[in-house]
Amino acid sequence: MPMLGGIPGHPKSKVLLTGGTGFIASHILDHLLECGFDVVVTARSQVKGERILASIANAPNVVNTVGCKVTYAVVDNIAQPGAFDEVIKTNLPLHYCIHTASPYQLSFSDPVYDCLRPAIDGTLFLLTSLQQHASSSLIRVVFTSSSAAILNPPNHRPVYDESSWPDDETLNWDLAKDPSAPGDTTYRASKKFAEQAAWNFMEEHHPSWDLATINNTYTFGPLPRSLEVTDGGECKVNTSNERIVDCLTGKWSERIPPTAPVFTCVDVRDVAVAHVRAMTRPEAGGKRFYVVGGYFCNAGIAGVVHGMCRADRDGGREAEKGKEVEMCQQCVKFDDLPENHWMFDNTRSKRVLGLECRKMDESVVDTVRSLRGMGIGEGNPQIAGHWDYDEGTLPN
Repeated sequence: MPMLGGIPGHPKSKVLLTGGTGFIASHILDHLLECGFDVVVTARSQVKGERILASIANAPNVVNTVGCKVTYAVVDNIAQPGAFDEVIKTNLPLHYCIHTASPYQLSFSDPVYDCLRPAIDGTLFLLTSLQQHASSSLIRVVFTSSSAAILNPPNHRPVYDESSWPDDETLNWDLAKDPSAPGDTTYRASKKFAEQAAWNFMEEHHPSWDLATINNTYTFGPLPRSLEVTDGGECKVNTSNERIVDCLTGKWSERIPPTAPVFTCVDVRDVAVAHVRAMTRPEAGGKRFYVVGGYFCNAGIAGVVHGMCRADRDGGREAEKGKEVEMCQQCVKFDDLPENHWMFDNTRSKRVLGLECRKMDESVVDTVRSLRGMGIGEGNPQIAGHWDYDEGTLPN
């Protein structure tokens, strides 16, 4: 846990956290409070900002005895010049900034306006405002990047680490700005270009503070209190957790879908810890951190969910609270992890940040608990390969 206050001479340090209602940012906020930091959170509207404060008030155990202060500021468009000026100037001194705000979707009517420019310009405008108004107190900025700024599909390297970037031939501006570009091309490019813009800013302007980036992979984990999980009756969670929701709500009854393109995962709570440690550990400055916990497949997710249902049947709800869930082997037989899958090297995050990540099954179990706690996926889902799936006919 970081030293309370973070720097000598300050009883408590203040952190600016952008994109505060996001999945990862909500967990970062919890961990910052656990570590004793005051936090200024940005949100896109007053309604979202108030929801953050209400969620904390309804969970007083999150704020420890040091009496942390949380406030919010509305920044409705991060791609506007000076968008962060007011929140920075009115909350000095700021000691740290964690920048998570960035657009995320997989289809765009205008990829440049809807995704690329907000990601790049939002980052540069924030760094510019920090340099202009907060340099006298600021120590470090932590930027939430992505494994998308490391991986190079389809021409994967044998091993990925922080030295890796996507090749310009496979991920460039011309491809990214094309509305008909396949899959998540535009999003992946936005993460690559935004992170490159941040490092270029540091090299060009040489501010008195430094930068670290977190390049996390697919991120599972419990839903935070402040996240709005339904929209018109439809479940709305982060993209990685959608797999767990689909399994839990019976959408895998016909078949367990292919896992590709990504087979690596990490728990959101470990990602939150990585951000805060990258923020406070002196040796983390100037470094990228590839944050990945291990491999997963959809069959493994199904196996954990089915194992939890069996535990419910055999031991009641209390069985679900155990540390271990016996994975259903009838699900696991559909494992589609390629034998020659590329490898990851997360040595730096272990050595510098001391990061020891949770296993996939623990993350899935806790995610299912949080979803059920919000009324999503109650009961026993149908999963491909299991006929007459109900509490009375579960396979042994």
